Amino acid sequence: MLPIELTREPKFFANDEFWEEFINQIGKYAKIIDKDFLSQICYEHAHRFNYQFPKFDINKNQIIRVHKTAQEILNEIKYESGQELTFHFDNVNNYLLNPQNEINHDVLKYILDKGTWSFPPVIIKYNLALKLGCKKAGCPIYLIEGTHRVSYIIRLVEVGIISKDSKHEFLEII
Repeated sequence: MLPIELTREPKFFANDEFWEEFINQIGKYAKIIDKDFLSQICYEHAHRFNYQFPKFDINKNQIIRVHKTAQEILNEIKYESGQELTFHFDNVNNYLLNPQNEINHDVLKYILDKGTWSFPPVIIKYNLALKLGCKKAGCPIYLIEGTHRVSYIIRLVEVGIISKDSKHEFLEII
């Protein structure tokens, strides 16, 4: 589980003031844990993470940055219990049907503009997820956080807007 210092009531980024307050409160962890893991997992979803991974130990497990091609994302990354990441295809499909309309999804806007996401989703290999107590891990790689981002990339690859060879960054728990 995450140390108690890294857990808080779930909040999404409202403004930089709350983030700075959080960074000050967590002390040494702010220097040793990837900021994108801190924001997505500790700041926003710590209780869910602890429920899913009760045997996670910040002193034994590491968070590293890895790159995967869009083809690897299509083939390997699944959500809970192996669900395909098609949850947010409608947002992409609505854009494709009416590209002149304003896109109301900042994440999709960014991906369409840059060809990738602005910050890396969080993943873990299936076998490690099981060792850490997860009961609903996707296989072979479980997407812990980032369903919008990954779903958008998958759909944009399917329709040919993003190349299967394109590379995308992830945070991986090892």
